[in-house]
Amino acid sequence: MARYLVIHAPAGTEASTPDPPTRMEALAREMGAKGATPRWLTAWSPDLHDDRIFTLWEADRADDILQALRRYGFLSHMSAQALRVNEWGPADVLAAHAES
Repeated sequence: MARYLVIHAPAGTEASTPDPPTRMEALAREMGAKGATPRWLTAWSPDLHDDRIFTLWEADRADDILQALRRYGFLSHMSAQALRVNEWGPADVLAAHAES
């Protein structure tokens, strides 16, 4: 299963009616469970001056994540961009150079 970094940003839409509430507890319970597809792994909030949120997911397709976010009310006031990512770091670079 692939990993996706999702960038959530305020949608910036001015609605005349209040947004429906998000279902954060249900999202955590159902999409955070072992074996869930897609599966929410973690989230980061940069700081108090940045309204974006970053989440990490396991999924077969980016659209599966967007559908889950929509189902739990997260796309009514936040946009989401899912980027497929591969994890690597200094140890991987050093190992690759040691093999050559």
